[in-house]
Amino acid sequence: MNFGAHHEWGRLREAVVGISPAEDFVVFHEESARWMTPEVADFSRRNTGRRLIDIDPEWARSCERQVDAFAERLTREGVIVHRPDRLAGLERTFLAPNGEGLQLFPRDPLIVVGNHVIDASLRLICRQRERYGLRAMVRRMVQERGARWSTVPLGSPNCVDGPFLEGGDTLLNGYEIYVGMSGCASDLAGADWLQDLLGSPYRVIPVAMKSNVLHLDCALALVRPGLLIYCPEKLIDGLPTSLRDWDKIPVSIEEATRLATNGLILEEGRMMADADNVRVIAELRARGMDVIPLPFDGPIRLGGGLRCAHHPLLRESVLA
Repeated sequence: MNFGAHHEWGRLREAVVGISPAEDFVVFHEESARWMTPEVADFSRRNTGRRLIDIDPEWARSCERQVDAFAERLTREGVIVHRPDRLAGLERTFLAPNGEGLQLFPRDPLIVVGNHVIDASLRLICRQRERYGLRAMVRRMVQERGARWSTVPLGSPNCVDGPFLEGGDTLLNGYEIYVGMSGCASDLAGADWLQDLLGSPYRVIPVAMKSNVLHLDCALALVRPGLLIYCPEKLIDGLPTSLRDWDKIPVSIEEATRLATNGLILEEGRMMADADNVRVIAELRARGMDVIPLPFDGPIRLGGGLRCAHHPLLRESVLA
């Protein structure tokens, strides 16, 4: 295997990590962004179309510094790191009022399952163009690694009629694929599309969430076989059946908002986590996990953590 992923764990060999040039980020707001905290939602409404560096330069620069430090640390851990191409010209303005420039979270516009690499269909109109910064890398994976390239049909720009399918909603557990459903991102049409693509013996399992949860990885993390982190208050019907007898680290809504469920697994038993989630890090270490704390509060204020800021291209694990 020289491309792909089967689980959330296993040795991470290769990944794409987002970019956040401070001068690029333009504040955006769309009505489907119910997941924003009241503070961030108010900030976004008031400043839509303005460059973040002109409003809060320290926040803009901290996002750039922290994601670059994240990429550098992954490289030191032996992971081959790719970065998106910076958008320019029509790619930067396509479906993006005011030239919104987010390329920080490649988890969402890309989905890797097995040897499939999938262009996602995102509910936020302004994020549809993120795929263009990943296109050259995807082509290389197809031409050189034998990846199978597919594209989810784009949902309607009314943000209601799908299919919608986003990488942040998609968690891998071998032949079981969990897809979050909150109305903020993925929908049942997207989950059905993924099931049709993967076929048997895969099972794509929708996971119902409260209507203000952006993605499943804001409520659930599969840390290693038999261990998970989750926020019970964000899941409507509880955990998928196969996960209910796992060892669980529950987190509060406040901790989940700080994206305590949104880390990066380096290998089974070893991971990176946002440094501010002190209690959860202690719980993980008490269970034998080697946890590397990283400052990531800048991107987290924008709604994405360490899992959002990367997407595995090659993770070593075996399908049972």
